[in-house]
Amino acid sequence: MMSGPITVLGAGSWGTALALQLARNDQEVRLWGRQAAHMEALTRDRENREYLAGCAFPDSLVVHAELADALAGAQDVLVAVPSHGFRELLQRIAPLWPDGARLAWATKGLELDSGKLTHQVAAEALPGRPMAVVSGPTFAAEVGRGLPAGVTVAADSAEYAAALAGRLHGGDFRAYTSTDMTGVEVGGAV
Repeated sequence: MMSGPITVLGAGSWGTALALQLARNDQEVRLWGRQAAHMEALTRDRENREYLAGCAFPDSLVVHAELADALAGAQDVLVAVPSHGFRELLQRIAPLWPDGARLAWATKGLELDSGKLTHQVAAEALPGRPMAVVSGPTFAAEVGRGLPAGVTVAADSAEYAAALAGRLHGGDFRAYTSTDMTGVEVGGAV
């Protein structure tokens, strides 16, 4: 285990794929999604049959239906929701934020109403936290199945970029680092 727990918020294909990758790297991973029935199915089936059928959950991946439980004591929080729900989720988790936790996201695109990049939205919704964005020319199905893939982790500090990349990097999955959050976000959106 490289660090404390990491919570992945968003149990769609991309969130599940990243949770699987982290769990394969012996991370303590918590996966949360907003639909209780879906989370019950993930717990029962130990895979996400709706979005990534055939990708079994390692033992270190724990499914949580309650947001507060998923966040409690997390060292890193990785948000993987569509851009239209990004601000709303950040505002929802703000009062539950674990002390000292770092924020990352794998959300692509701009905020629809304002045209702001995700790091601008995050700075408004959860100010003062270390921030990083994860993006790459990858497909959830490939990451979920452990096929070769790569991402860039861009953070507001080189140290955080390296730490998060270290949690993701392993097997056939490569995680590269940058401090150009704007460039990585614009590249992902395009």
